[in-house]
Amino acid sequence: MTAQENSSEQGGPLRSKIEGWARDHAADYPAEIQQLFADKTEEVLKSGIVSRSPQPGHVVADFELEASDGTTVSLSEKVKGGPVILNFYRGSWCHYCTIEFQELLEALPQFRSRGASVLAISPQVVDTREVPEEAAGGFINLSDSGNAVARQFGLVYPLGDEIRKVYETFGIRLDVLNADDSYEVPIPASYVIDSDMTIRYAFASADLTERAEPETLLEEVAEIVA
Repeated sequence: MTAQENSSEQGGPLRSKIEGWARDHAADYPAEIQQLFADKTEEVLKSGIVSRSPQPGHVVADFELEASDGTTVSLSEKVKGGPVILNFYRGSWCHYCTIEFQELLEALPQFRSRGASVLAISPQVVDTREVPEEAAGGFINLSDSGNAVARQFGLVYPLGDEIRKVYETFGIRLDVLNADDSYEVPIPASYVIDSDMTIRYAFASADLTERAEPETLLEEVAEIVA
């Protein structure tokens, strides 16, 4: 199954929480900054990056990334234990990503009950978000230095100088957090991977308020283990 822009994902609980945060904090961002963000979303959408992202049936190449505790995690090893949910996000500095991260953590007991685990992947390598001890093994936060894996999935786009300057006025220094001066980030994307390293469900969006709903991911995992 696949989900892209204008999908049913727009109406889920996670989307509602993200939109609620956006409404509550709209006054924090002047109109010209909001327009800049809207223009970037439109630019990314028109680039075709979403339509070129991997679809169900695509076999994923193996990769290894470092977890926040310093251990190395490989996708091929994780799928041996059950379905794997790959969640690409921009970083802990992104409020929408933080909401999504927390929702996935809260859904972890349901994922675990079906033998599934979550690999959360961002280009952030400094001050990465810690995962609670009780989630160890089932939910792993991985640093994708230089967006190497996200680039394999075709998810990476440049923020541009204007947005870079805006972020820096808010104290967001991606060159420090990512140890990378490119100011490139992945679009929001989630994939459910089976034991054959094959994508069974794919979601990607140019709109930062659109994310794969945990309930949808759970349904996809349930189909694999049924």
